[in-house]
Amino acid sequence: MKNNEIIKKEKRIVKSVEEAMQVLKMLMQHSEKSNLENGITKLIQQLNNPKLYLLMDRYPELMQHYKLQKLVTGRCNIADEQADDVKTAGLFTCLYLLVEFGYELEHDSDGDEQSLDSLRYILDAIDLEQLIEELWRIILSVVGTEYYEKFQSKIQQVKSNFDDLLSLEEDPDLHEHFDLVSWFALMRLFLEAVYMNFSISDQNLKT
Repeated sequence: MKNNEIIKKEKRIVKSVEEAMQVLKMLMQHSEKSNLENGITKLIQQLNNPKLYLLMDRYPELMQHYKLQKLVTGRCNIADEQADDVKTAGLFTCLYLLVEFGYELEHDSDGDEQSLDSLRYILDAIDLEQLIEELWRIILSVVGTEYYEKFQSKIQQVKSNFDDLLSLEEDPDLHEHFDLVSWFALMRLFLEAVYMNFSISDQNLKT
């Protein structure tokens, strides 16, 4: 099975604005926000590509010269930089910023207009499906397709309660990448909630 077919087989988890708001309330607590951010950092470390850190440091400067929409596709002629590195650095930059802006908006009852505008700019720059597929492509490059399919198979075998799911962490076949795949599930949930909540909100504001 091709890598992109794996992710496309999975159904959308967040299906309404109400669900999106509940997810954001849960994941935008300080501890969960830290888990999401730490997961991004650990994934970058596992890629073992020092150029990503340098490019991410340059992203504020690059965004002065290129639209984010082009940067996250890698279709920018940046001297001495590989297109895939530019795209990957852009994806991680977007993830960090979405978590930060999502947290600020969740904890500011009046809503920070600058944070809201910045978050919408990112949502407009990269499609949700594209973002999830690109992130999942990176995850698969670390854990491998065989591991993920084994993970999915065992998830389906356990009962749907928290203790049974936690027990999988001790499974010797899954232990190596359990934290990373679990983090991806939470990040995907967060991304679906952000896109659902703020895309629908945008439509409501225009009507």
